[in-house]
Amino acid sequence: MASAFVDRPHGDGNVAMRPSRFLTSAMLGFVGVASASVFQCVFAHTEHAGHAAVACAVTFAALGLASYRWMRAQPVAIGLHPDGLTLQARDRETRHMQIAGCAQWSNRLLALTLCGVRGRRETLLVPADSVDAGTFRQLAVQARRAAASHL
Repeated sequence: MASAFVDRPHGDGNVAMRPSRFLTSAMLGFVGVASASVFQCVFAHTEHAGHAAVACAVTFAALGLASYRWMRAQPVAIGLHPDGLTLQARDRETRHMQIAGCAQWSNRLLALTLCGVRGRRETLLVPADSVDAGTFRQLAVQARRAAASHL
């Protein structure tokens, strides 16, 4: 995958975001632990494994569906600009956002607070395994600079 400053033949300047194995495994782990917790709580309250299994299955299905919808709502490409980011959705809709804040977790995950045209804030999680290393580094530096300017 090309980094953010490499000339691309198609010329749109966007970097494709791959699905993150890190976030997918974290969400699967969360769904599994939450479902098991619901099973234990319902089983302790009702002392009936059938009711607990139904509650566990409903919890698993609801959280799994929510996770799936969240993953599908993530942008498929990101464009880095000096004044912000351009996010491209699955339906090719593009939005220009400015970085209002950031948090970085050990070179694995970058949480960006983005501000849109109408002032609406939105959070974007960028795992390190969804983009190449150069783009992730550049995005982290740009996010820290933009966040420092908002302080």
